[in-house]
Amino acid sequence: METETNDWALFAVMFPFGLLLFVGGLLVYKQKMVPPALDDRFPGKPSLACTFLGMWLMLLPASNFREITSSDIIFVPYALLTFACQGIGMLGWLWMPKFMQPAWLKEADRLKARGKVRRIRQYVKGKDKR
Repeated sequence: METETNDWALFAVMFPFGLLLFVGGLLVYKQKMVPPALDDRFPGKPSLACTFLGMWLMLLPASNFREITSSDIIFVPYALLTFACQGIGMLGWLWMPKFMQPAWLKEADRLKARGKVRRIRQYVKGKDKR
């Protein structure tokens, strides 16, 4: 009986899940899908961070196939790209830099800061009634 990890099975499970997250993140960047209320519960932008986490999940299982190419010229940039996707994705849940956010999301944040969002206006009016 084989006790090693089946690289193809790992790839078959992780790649579609990563693709799902990646496509969902791209739809948020293109404003085809509006982020859910999840973004309000975290200090960062989880909907945008899913793009990078999805790319990381798609790239991660392929690192097991490095025995096929024993060249460091290919593996080192691949490892750096994988590490960068993971880092940006995990950091994005806590803080997403403004230059990585789409323009429509920056404008929504400006409106929230000014109190132009209906939910925020109701909260502020409720405080003023005290």
